[in-house]
Amino acid sequence: MALPNDELICSICLSIFKDPVMLNCGHNYCRGCINLALNTCNGSRPYSCPECRCQFLQRPVLLGNRKLSNIIQYLQEHSQKKLQNSLLDLTRKREATKKRAESLNKQKSKIQETSDLLEKTMDMFFKMIIKDIKNFRKTALREISRKREHALMQVSRSIQDLEIRKNELSRKIQETQEMLNMADTTTFLQQEPDTEDGYLQGVSAEIHLDEKPINLIVRRCLSSVNATLSEVMTSNPGPKASDILLDVKTACNYIRVSPDCRSASYVSVDQGNPERSGRFNVCQVLSTCSSSAQQYWEVDVSKAKEWIVGVAYHSIDRKTLDEDAYIGFNEKSWCLENRNGLSALHNKVRDNVTVKSPVELLGVYVDYDSGIISFYQLNDYIRHLYSFSATFTEGLHAAFYVFPDSCFTIQKREPRAKAGFPKRLSLVW
Repeated sequence: MALPNDELICSICLSIFKDPVMLNCGHNYCRGCINLALNTCNGSRPYSCPECRCQFLQRPVLLGNRKLSNIIQYLQEHSQKKLQNSLLDLTRKREATKKRAESLNKQKSKIQETSDLLEKTMDMFFKMIIKDIKNFRKTALREISRKREHALMQVSRSIQDLEIRKNELSRKIQETQEMLNMADTTTFLQQEPDTEDGYLQGVSAEIHLDEKPINLIVRRCLSSVNATLSEVMTSNPGPKASDILLDVKTACNYIRVSPDCRSASYVSVDQGNPERSGRFNVCQVLSTCSSSAQQYWEVDVSKAKEWIVGVAYHSIDRKTLDEDAYIGFNEKSWCLENRNGLSALHNKVRDNVTVKSPVELLGVYVDYDSGIISFYQLNDYIRHLYSFSATFTEGLHAAFYVFPDSCFTIQKREPRAKAGFPKRLSLVW
């Protein structure tokens, strides 16, 4: 039942009627309101209706308007149920908001704890390396000093020997010159000639600084640093590398998936694959399995002019043809998009990402419990591109959009003796 608001409002108190009564003229008022209005007349002037000014010779009899009263009662019981339902709905939303806030606070605490632990670990790690390097530096400098002193001593001794020999030769030269000036040459002829050819024997021609022990110290230093690095990596292996395979059953008919299910490329001809409820109508494909744990994978996008790489819930819409079904354009997916620049997308909210060089190899890291999705550019160095923070409600699939003239390949992770995070990224986490 619905009535115009004016029909339910007393024109005196401007509130919903309370115990509505009707005058002979047909206008309705609250019983209390009209009694007060009639009392002001007090016999000095005619009684009149406050609304139409209809006059009455005697104080009008107030007739209870049962129908209007029932309508008001019904509506009040109904503005009541609606309020109760609204209250329940608001309470549920408040509880959901409270749980979300509690979850985010837990994430905040976990992030802080993880950050503190990483800071302590990295601080200890670098202190160990710095300590080793300082010790080896001292050893190397001490060894260089020792080798320098030894080499300089050898040179000094050789110089001293040469000075002695030079003086001896100078003496002999002077004696020879004196003999040449003598009138009697028989004395010179009677002397034994100086036929010594090895006058420089025993004197080193070249003396070098021996660098071999220094190089050995450097190698020992590097070996020690590598051992420390291996120890840290062993104690902090990071998440296991995920073996991501593409699910052919989800691939749009304009996507060709390789036999090993690791590569996908765009084709201009409909592949004619059987129609399935899980197959995308837009050019997208998901991984075979969803995960509710930590995941890491790498994608070679060097042969894709444009690409979208991310994660999505299993319940993402597969049949819609507009962009609402694109990865990152709805609340069920998160992605990094490379189209006219690099940007991060979730539920159509876009954040631009700045890069100095084209992304050719992309690393994707997901920590389900912590609610983190991170993207990394993997060149000779590792560069963090973007991270999402969310509370996940379903398992996450790796998700990809394939554009015309483009293809991508999921990097194969070779078996390891100790399955762990790629070595080049171990310290990032």
